[in-house]
Amino acid sequence: MLGTIPDEIVSHILQYVPPEDNLRCFQYLSRRLQRLANEELLWRSHCCLCFKYWDAQHDFKGKLKLKVKEVDWKKLWILRRRQNERVLHLLDGILESKVGRLQKFEKICLLGYDAKDLLLEQCHVDESVEDVLARRYHANAALGSIHRSMAVKEWSKFQQPYSGPRPLERALAGFDMFVLHDQEGDIDDIQNALDRYSRMFLESCPNFKELTTREKARALLSWVRSENLTGMEDPATNYRNIRNCLIGHALLDEGHPSLPLISSAIYSALAQRVGLRSECCAFPAHVHASVFAPSNETLDGTPVADPTAELEVMYLDPFESDHEINVEDLRMRLEDFGWENGRDAFLRASPVPVLVNRTAHNIRVSYVRYQHSSDVEAAKFSFRSGDPFHNMEALLYSVLWVSLLVTPTTYQLWDNNLEHFLNRFHKYFSEDAWMVRKYLAPLYDEFAATHGRYGAAARSSWEDVHQTLDMEHNLDMRIPTVSRRYTQAIQKSVRYRVGQVFVHKRYGFCSIINGWTADGVSSIPNPHVLPFDEGHNPAAQEDNAGGVTPNSQETDGSASGEITGPSGGTRDPISQIFYTCM
Repeated sequence: MLGTIPDEIVSHILQYVPPEDNLRCFQYLSRRLQRLANEELLWRSHCCLCFKYWDAQHDFKGKLKLKVKEVDWKKLWILRRRQNERVLHLLDGILESKVGRLQKFEKICLLGYDAKDLLLEQCHVDESVEDVLARRYHANAALGSIHRSMAVKEWSKFQQPYSGPRPLERALAGFDMFVLHDQEGDIDDIQNALDRYSRMFLESCPNFKELTTREKARALLSWVRSENLTGMEDPATNYRNIRNCLIGHALLDEGHPSLPLISSAIYSALAQRVGLRSECCAFPAHVHASVFAPSNETLDGTPVADPTAELEVMYLDPFESDHEINVEDLRMRLEDFGWENGRDAFLRASPVPVLVNRTAHNIRVSYVRYQHSSDVEAAKFSFRSGDPFHNMEALLYSVLWVSLLVTPTTYQLWDNNLEHFLNRFHKYFSEDAWMVRKYLAPLYDEFAATHGRYGAAARSSWEDVHQTLDMEHNLDMRIPTVSRRYTQAIQKSVRYRVGQVFVHKRYGFCSIINGWTADGVSSIPNPHVLPFDEGHNPAAQEDNAGGVTPNSQETDGSASGEITGPSGGTRDPISQIFYTCM
């Protein structure tokens, strides 16, 4: 019957045949069907429909612009399919055993965005799957490591010799990658959003090309402000919200809230896309945007008398002003700050690393504010997805990465934050070991070679990058020892168990026992110095079989081990036990 159907109809039908079925049987039915089933146009369609994310090494967008016959689309589809099978096999291995997990994470993450489609699928696996919680957790961990590697790769370019302009928006978008999770809004999405907004502006201003540079800059400023793409509502209360430090959040959130630095970066990125030369100026306390006149012209389009003179420049404040800022007003403000010499340095275009460091500083300040905020205030710091506590830790982790990647290794204090970074890496992001080895270890070696025994060579153990990686590897390869409780008497002496949920009688803290420390209570400080704003607190009472009890913080400094239900009545700690795969 198929022999009587025209080729065009069969080709159309093949669009709806799963590629796996095509490879397995359909193409073997006849020579004619084999020819139609291997058309490059068909497999290009499968590549576009089956896989959304592609690693940069494929240059997938570039391939789409080529003629169909110039690319082996079937081979490319088969490669991606095999990579997905490999990622799934590695993820299953991570779930099956704790041993060698970091090596498996590394193999997944080295695939880059080629692994993202499969990991996203595993992040949303159906709840009927037996290991749903563990599968989602580790898939998210691998995906997060891939996202962070994109940011680290972008920032690591600042340690390399200059090879052309580096877009500010890409460097700032790196911070978004640390809290992206399974959402849209990666570096490419942010650039696409800026491209889309620039097209919208040009469509709204049909006579744009006829305007002078000053008029173009003002028109763009008015449009950006009217579209609410810059600034924020109620700065008095929202200014230090850590989300305002993220350019991706500013572009993709409906309210578009942002700090002055981010607002200026958005304006400059849009200005560059519509043909203006625009940069950000790291003015003290409030970043501004600047727009430069074209060569041999003024901002108003008249020829300049002296071609060797510096380009005329205008200043704008996209955060809170619809008008051009007078340069003399900026100079007077610098005088108020106490700057008498070198004031013009703040009125020049700032290098991208300076602005990235300034964003990192803003994040650190917001992090401190979060640590000292109440529960009601802390709720305002939530992101589109992810646990708020882990998101804040991830952003602090990004700040530590920036301090090591953006600062030259020739700087004597390059390693000031190294110990803090390694501690944070070991505690929360051990799956990034491959990334630390690839990007940080070479910089550490350069620093050690430059500063000798006074720098890195004086470090040891968890303060040394290589030793930290070695210890992480040893911990990862260590086979857990099984400690069994052989007698019924020992079993009965265990009061509390991993997975048990309890509510504190006085303060109402809801907690879950997820483990115990190897050192028992010897490593736990006294109750009156325990922080309760971290979200993860150790228990304080030691049990002869390793069990733990909840910790309390009474006003008189005493500790209580009572476990109560939500209504305040006593709850039997043994009869109600909850377990989790995590």
